[in-house]
Amino acid sequence: MRRRFPALVAAVIAAMVAVLLGPGTASAATWPVIANGDSGAQVTTVQHLLNHRGYATTADGAFGPATEAKVSAFQSANGLTADGSVGPLTWPKLVATVQSGSTGNAARAAQTQLNRYGYGLAVDGDFGTASANAAKDFQSKHGLTADGIVGPNTWNALVGGSGSGGGGTGRAQLAAAIDANSRISLLTYHVSGVVDADSTAQANITDTKNGTTAETSNYSDVGEREVWLSTAMLNGMLKLATERGYTFLVTEIAGGDHSSNSNHYRGVAFDADNMSVGNATFVSACRAYGATEALDEGNHVHCAWQ
Repeated sequence: MRRRFPALVAAVIAAMVAVLLGPGTASAATWPVIANGDSGAQVTTVQHLLNHRGYATTADGAFGPATEAKVSAFQSANGLTADGSVGPLTWPKLVATVQSGSTGNAARAAQTQLNRYGYGLAVDGDFGTASANAAKDFQSKHGLTADGIVGPNTWNALVGGSGSGGGGTGRAQLAAAIDANSRISLLTYHVSGVVDADSTAQANITDTKNGTTAETSNYSDVGEREVWLSTAMLNGMLKLATERGYTFLVTEIAGGDHSSNSNHYRGVAFDADNMSVGNATFVSACRAYGATEALDEGNHVHCAWQ
């Protein structure tokens, strides 16, 4: 049986907030889930906000173990489930009001978000006239009060939107593209022979396509867990097919039985077999697309994105 209770609770709470707040409020967009393995402006925003809250984090746009640990610490201190991912319950406590005259890391976070929509601001932590005017323009275009104050409603619209200046493709869209790509086959059973249909490569991609977490195998070293698949990994997997033109079979992603500290269990790795190119070529291509761990395992290739 699949365990979706945390996601279900978050969805119910979000729906209740939407009803209570009505139109033009923070319910106008969906708070995204940013987790280990993600990269880009959304991650940089999280890191700036963590710094603002006193959790020293390098704002490099890469959500790795260090950022995950800081998020977990922030969540624990704020009465949240310390799962290390920034979702609908964590964002509202993490964001901070920014307005004309504001300085520091929260201002940098707001500037980073506004730049996702093409405003071209200097991310200098000085929320001056140019930044306030950009905020007003964004608010006006998104049905918000155009006062230039980046409060909860504006934060929600900023981070919940797709952006127009490099926000990147979302996790669900990447998974859908992988599922539809004829060059990528997804195994519907486990190479171990143990039956656990909820954690196969196909099930992991289907769940991600549907906007939920992927599942590790109930027989694995870590047992059954829910993990968000890395967008960097999904993007790399897709590019192997679309840019390199390789055909390959994905045998395991988060599922299967691996060493207890395996990157598979963090949702940042996949194993491939039956490639149209040799193992060494496939390994090299994984590294070219940002894999920090690419191994020729003989009967398959393992690629992971930290």
